[in-house]
Amino acid sequence: MGKTSIANRKKAPVATLEATATAAVAEYGTFPESTFSIKAETFRTKGNHSKTQKKIVQGIQHGCVRCMIVHAYEVLYAGATKIAEKDEHFHNNKHLHLALPLFLEGFIRGNFFSDDILDYERIYHEHAMSHDEEDHARFGDLNPARPLCLYWKKFSLKKDHKNDDWEDRTQVKQDCKAVKKERSNHCAMCKKEEDPGTVTLRKCDGCHFYFYCNRKCQKKMWVEGQHAGVCRQLGILQKYHKPFAKKIWEDIVVHRKAPKDIPDLQELRRQLGLSRPLADYQDLLDAAKEGRLESADLILPRQDGTVQIGSFPGPI
Repeated sequence: MGKTSIANRKKAPVATLEATATAAVAEYGTFPESTFSIKAETFRTKGNHSKTQKKIVQGIQHGCVRCMIVHAYEVLYAGATKIAEKDEHFHNNKHLHLALPLFLEGFIRGNFFSDDILDYERIYHEHAMSHDEEDHARFGDLNPARPLCLYWKKFSLKKDHKNDDWEDRTQVKQDCKAVKKERSNHCAMCKKEEDPGTVTLRKCDGCHFYFYCNRKCQKKMWVEGQHAGVCRQLGILQKYHKPFAKKIWEDIVVHRKAPKDIPDLQELRRQLGLSRPLADYQDLLDAAKEGRLESADLILPRQDGTVQIGSFPGPI
């Protein structure tokens, strides 16, 4: 056998990995099936719900993104009061706080299926809808988590989704720019518009999304409007997600590394609070289950930027 043939033979495994990754991108939100997702679907077809759930949980513990997303929707639908229309899955849903961290687990791994991004926004929209006009005035925005929603929406456009409709992607870009431009015209809290010589608007140094006419308005939104947690979580994503996002995706999809062996991923999970011990938020879970807390009240990040409810303790 000649030298050329030997060289080609050595390169074959790399080509196979690349082909696998390419097929995964085209097939399902960039992530291929795992043994756990295949077995879970087999049990589902047979109507064995308990074994289906067991395999899904095992899959999540081994880092299967398909299992994470399937579980996220199962949790979401289980908390719905109505299931006739998809939008109704979110209204008065008792499990929004349980589904949100699962969607985040998918996003930080590079899963940007369009429906998932939209449903992530709907979860935050329900937080806004659960409050009255007086609360809206206190928040300074109908949806205080808007900067986070735009982060994930814009980040998803950077991925090379060959099946995406170009016109749809262009529209999303235009919508994001329009929202930011609209926000730059007035104070986020008191709605004063910029007026040369009278009112000078200054943007938030953290998110670069909201503008304020003075420090009083900025402080009010930071505390009462719950912008502190949103802004700090955005900072966490900018520092621990954005620079490493491509590498994390390649490690999982192309190189098939176990999530526990990807330090950048586990550090990101730790910074977001996704891997916190259950004991840290068990009281919140109990309060929501007993009806003492609304699910929508557990959606926005804590003041330090971490999620109020984690996903799975330890590395997954």
